[in-house]
Amino acid sequence: MAKKDKNKQLPELYTEKELEAIEEHIVSMFGDFENVFHEIESPDIHVDVCIIDPTPERNYYTLVTMGMGAHRMNVPEELRDKKVDRAEVLIALPPDWDLQNPDERWYWPIRCIKSLARLPGELDTWLSYGHTVSNEEPYADNTGLCGVMLTFPYCFPAESAVCVMPDGDEVNFYQVLPLYANEMNFKVKNNAEALENMFPEDFDMVVDPARKNVLPEKDWHIKAADMKDLFHWDEAEGCFATDRILVDGCKVGYMYREEPDGDWDSGWRFTAGDESEEYMDTPGNSGIYALNTVANNDPEIIPFLTAPYGSSFIRDDDGVLREDEGEDEE
Repeated sequence: MAKKDKNKQLPELYTEKELEAIEEHIVSMFGDFENVFHEIESPDIHVDVCIIDPTPERNYYTLVTMGMGAHRMNVPEELRDKKVDRAEVLIALPPDWDLQNPDERWYWPIRCIKSLARLPGELDTWLSYGHTVSNEEPYADNTGLCGVMLTFPYCFPAESAVCVMPDGDEVNFYQVLPLYANEMNFKVKNNAEALENMFPEDFDMVVDPARKNVLPEKDWHIKAADMKDLFHWDEAEGCFATDRILVDGCKVGYMYREEPDGDWDSGWRFTAGDESEEYMDTPGNSGIYALNTVANNDPEIIPFLTAPYGSSFIRDDDGVLREDEGEDEE
């Protein structure tokens, strides 16, 4: 007989009364469900996915996680009393979606919400309204969608966003909105509300792998097919750059490195140097890109990219990038 591993950690689970409250909330707010994707192995939390079938009123599948909220997320200190440390997520799929097909073209939404459910525990972090999570590549070969943002469940009653537990605690319900890369960049540079305002008022929250991108397509100076591998390193490779460089083809006129905004961020910021304050304040005139993308547009930045935080470089009157020493004092 195999010995039990005494060090094996049991998954976090709702109490019986909490689970009853969650099930009642899902049924009353999102719809009755007869089918559930039950999880066979649960190393950390037990995440089931409730399948709410299409109805004449809501002609789409609604998939809701059940188990994510058993884990209390590591929210910032200033939010500890705001009851945002527990959550479940949901996603809406077309009525003809083949839920039983294991091909990634059909399975990715299920994988996505199950991964989101585990992310806070695996990374000791938290998820809430407006948070984006990148997949780093398209979810499947039939879509360009490659990340998600958490929104409120706008298609359902306002009360659906929060389930009050028997002890007065709360579990928040967020709807998953799949995004294209430039939409995620726009949200990170601006905010969730600004991105939501870009969507039409009649936007359908049901997943469409081929939906229209809500941001205008740009005519890049260097096309994706022409990109070369000019710069990669072991550190974060995300950066901010303006369209004066990436669309208009201008050289980098000013570059500086500040403390990063997250694990994705190298801290580098690039401008052509002639952008007005109004230009910089206009959403869509800049975005988040890989350092390699900016290097393809201006390879002269490459020798400076390993400079430490706090570094800055400027293109002088002779057209040469040099360390920015500031104005000379008289």
